[in-house]
Amino acid sequence: MLSKTVLMAGTILMSFAVAAPVYANADKNTEQTGTMATDDAMKADAEKMGDKAAAEYDQAKEFTYEQKNEFLAWVEEKSNQLGEKYDEVSAKVSDDSEDAVDELAEAWDGAKVNLSEAYEDTKDASAETWENVKANTLEALDNAEQALSDDHTTE
Repeated sequence: MLSKTVLMAGTILMSFAVAAPVYANADKNTEQTGTMATDDAMKADAEKMGDKAAAEYDQAKEFTYEQKNEFLAWVEEKSNQLGEKYDEVSAKVSDDSEDAVDELAEAWDGAKVNLSEAYEDTKDASAETWENVKANTLEALDNAEQALSDDHTTE
Protein backbone atom coordinates (compact mmCIF):
# COMPACT_ATOMS: atom_id res chain seq x y z
CA MET A 1 0.00 0.00 0.00
CA LEU A 2 1.06 3.53 -0.71
CA SER A 3 1.81 5.74 2.21
CA LYS A 4 -0.56 8.52 3.19
CA THR A 5 2.04 11.17 2.27
CA VAL A 6 2.53 9.78 -1.24
CA LEU A 7 -1.24 9.67 -1.83
CA MET A 8 -1.65 13.23 -0.57
CA ALA A 9 1.19 14.50 -2.77
CA GLY A 10 -0.30 12.73 -5.78
CA THR A 11 -3.71 14.26 -5.11
CA ILE A 12 -2.22 17.75 -4.88
CA LEU A 13 -0.26 17.31 -8.09
CA MET A 14 -3.30 15.98 -9.95
CA SER A 15 -5.45 18.86 -8.67
CA PHE A 16 -2.92 21.35 -9.93
CA ALA A 17 -2.61 19.58 -13.29
CA VAL A 18 -6.37 19.70 -13.78
CA ALA A 19 -6.98 23.27 -12.53
CA ALA A 20 -3.96 25.06 -14.01
CA PRO A 21 -5.03 24.91 -17.68
CA VAL A 22 -8.38 26.48 -16.78
CA TYR A 23 -6.66 29.65 -15.67
CA ALA A 24 -4.00 29.58 -18.37
CA ASN A 25 -3.20 33.03 -19.72
CA ALA A 26 -5.83 34.65 -17.47
CA ASP A 27 -3.28 37.28 -16.44
CA LYS A 28 -2.58 38.21 -20.08
CA ASN A 29 -6.14 39.33 -20.76
CA THR A 30 -7.69 41.78 -18.33
CA GLU A 31 -11.18 40.60 -19.23
CA GLN A 32 -10.28 37.14 -17.95
CA THR A 33 -8.54 38.15 -14.73
CA GLY A 34 -10.00 36.18 -11.86
CA THR A 35 -12.29 34.10 -14.04
CA MET A 36 -12.10 30.77 -15.72
CA ALA A 37 -10.34 31.39 -19.03
CA THR A 38 -12.14 28.62 -20.86
CA ASP A 39 -15.62 29.99 -20.10
CA ASP A 40 -14.62 33.48 -21.16
CA ALA A 41 -12.96 32.20 -24.31
CA MET A 42 -16.07 30.25 -25.26
CA LYS A 43 -18.29 33.29 -24.68
CA ALA A 44 -15.94 35.51 -26.68
CA ASP A 45 -15.84 33.01 -29.54
CA ALA A 46 -19.63 32.80 -29.58
CA GLU A 47 -19.92 36.59 -29.64
CA LYS A 48 -17.40 36.86 -32.48
CA MET A 49 -19.26 34.18 -34.45
CA GLY A 50 -22.54 35.99 -33.81
CA ASP A 51 -21.07 39.29 -34.97
CA LYS A 52 -19.64 37.66 -38.07
CA ALA A 53 -22.97 36.00 -38.89
CA ALA A 54 -24.83 39.29 -38.41
CA ALA A 55 -22.40 41.04 -40.76
CA GLU A 56 -22.82 38.28 -43.36
CA TYR A 57 -26.60 38.52 -43.13
CA ASP A 58 -26.41 42.30 -43.55
CA GLN A 59 -24.26 41.82 -46.64
CA ALA A 60 -26.69 39.21 -47.97
CA LYS A 61 -29.48 41.78 -47.85
CA GLU A 62 -27.62 43.65 -50.60
CA PHE A 63 -27.95 40.86 -53.19
CA THR A 64 -29.97 42.11 -56.14
CA TYR A 65 -32.31 40.09 -58.31
CA GLU A 66 -29.55 39.99 -60.94
CA GLN A 67 -27.35 38.28 -58.34
CA LYS A 68 -29.92 35.61 -57.55
CA ASN A 69 -27.59 32.74 -58.48
CA GLU A 70 -24.85 34.09 -56.18
CA PHE A 71 -27.43 34.46 -53.40
CA LEU A 72 -28.61 30.88 -53.92
CA ALA A 73 -25.02 29.64 -53.75
CA TRP A 74 -24.49 31.62 -50.54
CA VAL A 75 -27.68 30.20 -49.00
CA GLU A 76 -26.66 26.67 -49.97
CA GLU A 77 -23.22 27.17 -48.40
CA LYS A 78 -24.80 28.52 -45.20
CA SER A 79 -27.25 25.63 -45.13
CA ASN A 80 -24.40 23.13 -45.43
CA GLN A 81 -22.53 24.87 -42.61
CA LEU A 82 -25.64 24.68 -40.44
CA GLY A 83 -25.94 20.97 -41.21
CA GLU A 84 -22.38 20.48 -40.00
CA LYS A 85 -23.12 22.56 -36.91
CA TYR A 86 -26.19 20.39 -36.23
CA ASP A 87 -23.97 17.29 -36.28
CA GLU A 88 -21.56 18.92 -33.80
CA VAL A 89 -24.26 20.19 -31.46
CA SER A 90 -26.21 16.92 -31.51
CA ALA A 91 -23.03 15.05 -30.57
CA LYS A 92 -22.55 17.42 -27.61
CA VAL A 93 -26.12 17.20 -26.32
CA SER A 94 -26.24 13.43 -26.71
CA ASP A 95 -24.29 13.28 -23.45
CA ASP A 96 -26.86 15.49 -21.68
CA SER A 97 -30.08 13.57 -22.12
CA GLU A 98 -32.38 11.93 -24.60
CA ASP A 99 -34.81 14.84 -24.14
CA ALA A 100 -32.13 17.32 -25.19
CA VAL A 101 -31.41 15.28 -28.32
CA ASP A 102 -35.13 15.08 -29.15
CA GLU A 103 -35.62 18.81 -28.56
CA LEU A 104 -32.68 19.66 -30.80
CA ALA A 105 -33.79 17.27 -33.54
CA GLU A 106 -37.34 18.65 -33.50
CA ALA A 107 -36.13 22.27 -33.66
CA TRP A 108 -33.65 21.45 -36.44
CA ASP A 109 -36.12 19.43 -38.50
CA GLY A 110 -38.67 22.26 -38.47
CA ALA A 111 -36.06 24.88 -39.29
CA LYS A 112 -34.62 22.71 -42.06
CA VAL A 113 -38.05 22.28 -43.70
CA ASN A 114 -38.66 26.05 -43.56
CA LEU A 115 -35.23 26.75 -45.00
CA SER A 116 -35.75 24.26 -47.80
CA GLU A 117 -39.10 25.83 -48.71
CA ALA A 118 -37.59 29.33 -48.62
CA TYR A 119 -34.72 28.16 -50.85
CA GLU A 120 -37.17 26.77 -53.40
CA ASP A 121 -39.19 30.01 -53.31
CA THR A 122 -35.99 31.95 -53.92
CA LYS A 123 -35.21 29.86 -56.98
CA ASP A 124 -38.66 30.73 -58.36
CA ALA A 125 -38.56 34.42 -57.37
CA SER A 126 -39.30 37.11 -59.92
CA ALA A 127 -37.91 40.63 -59.92
CA GLU A 128 -41.17 41.81 -58.31
CA THR A 129 -41.08 39.26 -55.46
CA TRP A 130 -37.32 39.26 -54.97
CA GLU A 131 -37.06 41.46 -51.85
CA ASN A 132 -39.79 39.59 -49.96
CA VAL A 133 -38.50 36.17 -50.92
CA LYS A 134 -34.94 37.13 -50.05
CA ALA A 135 -36.06 38.45 -46.65
CA ASN A 136 -38.00 35.22 -45.98
CA THR A 137 -34.94 33.16 -46.89
CA LEU A 138 -32.68 35.16 -44.60
CA GLU A 139 -35.23 34.78 -41.81
CA ALA A 140 -35.35 31.01 -42.40
CA LEU A 141 -31.54 30.87 -42.21
CA ASP A 142 -31.58 32.87 -38.99
CA ASN A 143 -34.26 30.60 -37.51
CA ALA A 144 -32.22 27.53 -38.44
CA GLU A 145 -29.19 29.04 -36.74
CA GLN A 146 -31.27 29.85 -33.64
CA ALA A 147 -32.51 26.25 -33.55
CA LEU A 148 -28.89 25.21 -33.05
CA SER A 149 -27.96 27.87 -30.52
CA ASP A 150 -26.93 26.89 -27.02
CA ASP A 151 -30.03 28.60 -25.62
CA HIS A 152 -32.22 25.96 -27.23
CA THR A 153 -30.06 22.91 -26.74
CA THR A 154 -28.63 22.96 -23.24
CA GLU A 155 -29.96 23.71 -19.82
